[in-house]
Amino acid sequence: MSREIVVVGEQDVVCGNLITPTERRQAIIKRQARAGMTRSDVESALGKPDKISSRNGQLRYHYQARKGASHQVSFDEAGCVKEGR
Repeated sequence: MSREIVVVGEQDVVCGNLITPTERRQAIIKRQARAGMTRSDVESALGKPDKISSRNGQLRYHYQARKGASHQVSFDEAGCVKEGR
């Protein structure tokens, strides 16, 4: 009698797994954009952007804060957060 190992599910690689699922959840709760998050993650954390721009294949979300300060989130070609400021 032989036994086979059956894989029921496996974890997807999301943006190179730069952050863990727990870190991703915490960033969304804290309304932060961190390297390794997806566009969907950023929209969950910060909402829809006020403006979207693209330059040299790099997508940017622009957010205008209520007190005049702005916030930008840059994505790489795969749609993963490259940097946020």
